[in-house]
Amino acid sequence: MKNKEEIFNKAKQLHQLGKIREAQELYLQLIEEDNNNIKLNFLIGTSFLQLKNYQQAKIYLNNSIKIDSNIPHIYNSRGIVHSKTKKFQDAINDFNKAILLKENFLEAYLNKGIVLKNIKKFEDSFKCFEECLKIESQNPKVYFNLGNLFTEFGKYQEAKNAYDKAIFFNDKYAEAYDYRGDVMRELSKINQDDKYFELSIEDSENAYKINKNLNYLYGKIVHAKLFLNDWSSFGEQLKIIENGLKNNKKIIIPFPLLSLIDDPQKHKENSILFAKTYIPIISNNFRKKTIENSKIKIGYFSADLNAHAVSQLINKMLRIHDKKKFQIYCYAFGLKEKDELHINIKNNVNVYRDIKDISDHEAALVARKDEIDIAIDLQGYTGNQRAGIFANRAAPIQINYLGYPGTMGAEFIDYIIADEILIPEKNQKYYLEKIIYMPDSYQVQDDELKEAEIIPSKTELGLPEDCFIFCAINNNYKILPEVFNSWMRILDKVEKSVLWLLETNKVAKNNLLREAELKKIGSDRIVFAKKTSYDIYLSQLKCADLFLDTFVYNGGATASNALWMGLPVLTKKGQSYPARMASSLLHSIGLPELITNSTVAYEKLAIELATNPNKLKYIKLKLKENRLQKALFNTEIFTRNFEKGLEMVYQNYVEGNNPTNIYVGKKT
Repeated sequence: MKNKEEIFNKAKQLHQLGKIREAQELYLQLIEEDNNNIKLNFLIGTSFLQLKNYQQAKIYLNNSIKIDSNIPHIYNSRGIVHSKTKKFQDAINDFNKAILLKENFLEAYLNKGIVLKNIKKFEDSFKCFEECLKIESQNPKVYFNLGNLFTEFGKYQEAKNAYDKAIFFNDKYAEAYDYRGDVMRELSKINQDDKYFELSIEDSENAYKINKNLNYLYGKIVHAKLFLNDWSSFGEQLKIIENGLKNNKKIIIPFPLLSLIDDPQKHKENSILFAKTYIPIISNNFRKKTIENSKIKIGYFSADLNAHAVSQLINKMLRIHDKKKFQIYCYAFGLKEKDELHINIKNNVNVYRDIKDISDHEAALVARKDEIDIAIDLQGYTGNQRAGIFANRAAPIQINYLGYPGTMGAEFIDYIIADEILIPEKNQKYYLEKIIYMPDSYQVQDDELKEAEIIPSKTELGLPEDCFIFCAINNNYKILPEVFNSWMRILDKVEKSVLWLLETNKVAKNNLLREAELKKIGSDRIVFAKKTSYDIYLSQLKCADLFLDTFVYNGGATASNALWMGLPVLTKKGQSYPARMASSLLHSIGLPELITNSTVAYEKLAIELATNPNKLKYIKLKLKENRLQKALFNTEIFTRNFEKGLEMVYQNYVEGNNPTNIYVGKKT
């Protein structure tokens, strides 16, 4: 072997240059002749840590501690290994040991604070960060993590202030710009101020300029711009995302992708990558229930148990669940203020638990202690997701339902609830979950929804009295250029017609009006509805003539709301879950004639319905009759079928079988 010192120096140099594997090979050569060398054991341990081989990292760091148990940096590194492997108390113990051995050990305090934040010990975490600032008052990493802590419990202004300081002390801190952008989007909602949203995009773009390799940042920028209907570079952006997906890059998180590309295979692959990256399986073991003839315990998990579309849909079902057969639990982790719907839900279930202030692991343990049989995730990968609860196995049977329209790509989710329109048998391959097939639509409804008693006039809503009203009240990010262009062609062909959209922000409004004028459609033919209360919004729908659905990501609750109010919904059916939701609703209510399979057919039918009053009248009459007769708007029928499906999956589990596709009722 060459001179050991020479090899060691070369290895350290490679290590400093970020060439971890090359450095590690040299360290391993050296340790063959000197396995009690503490420095080599430590460096090999840290190299394995950097390569995310935590098992090997722990072995070499343990060796280091056996040689000398009084070196603080080794405990700090082993603490990081413990935190990466979710052994949080072991991590805290190691950080404490490091701090004991080295006074004012900033890195150990910082790492301890991060772990405490992750396990929801917020006060203790804050104290650690305070200690960090006493040691070094201008450290950007400390302020960054302080911002993360404030974000965790919804103190967004405080979080912004912390990120401001992180950026002040390091104006090249990409992650701080990225996270401040996220916080600004929340502040935009809270303050109803579009300026915050524009600044959030600016922050995300600054982060991207500094570090183009930050996971999922590019997709975040594209999605944010869709909220503003900023399509200035949409074609190029879409190509970059598609190329990133092709190369298995972490370019866009699962939920925004659903509104961009109608490709269930890409949805699946992207979700699998996301789950493996951020939500590793912690536990898949579960003791089988042995008590016979007991009630099945159902746990619903959500951050949106308040005035939210999911809760509005599920509210009555929670109330009318057969409490003789089932015990219904709700596990809430939302940060929003409590409202009337929240109170109703709380009163409609057997047990309600607030789990927002405990870790995913602790939340799973709470559900296990409650002996939940079936855990239903109403959140999926939407905002404030807590998929980690299910990675820790909250229940022996875990189901993805309603909140997230697609596969979660995670082995810890056993089932997804659908119907044969939403997920035809040929499309089962695009889902990691097995399918619970409902006999009618997958979507639960509340058939006691009440609109406002006073229906506003068209004039009051800014709508012309003598025009055909195309309604497309939906989220801005669902309105892609191809969708809007289609609507403009429809308006062009239907004289005396207007398009009724939702005004979410002034930037989006101006962008849409400009796009319309580029298509020779005057701004007077685009009318914007103001946000209002849910009951008033429902009553307003009576002023429209036809609901135009979005393509890639259909209306879900918005489409069913329209049908409930007697407003026909025209859709174009795609391949993926979100592109087939409206088709499921229409099939269930007996209006398959409103389902088209191409943009050309979609436009042709929209024009025909707008120019043929008799045909539209027939459709509306049929909708009125079917609303009372078909299963879509019968919460009682849906709930009993839903319960039957849960009983079937539970029986399958008790019999010791692996999850399998379940058909509630006859296969069509």
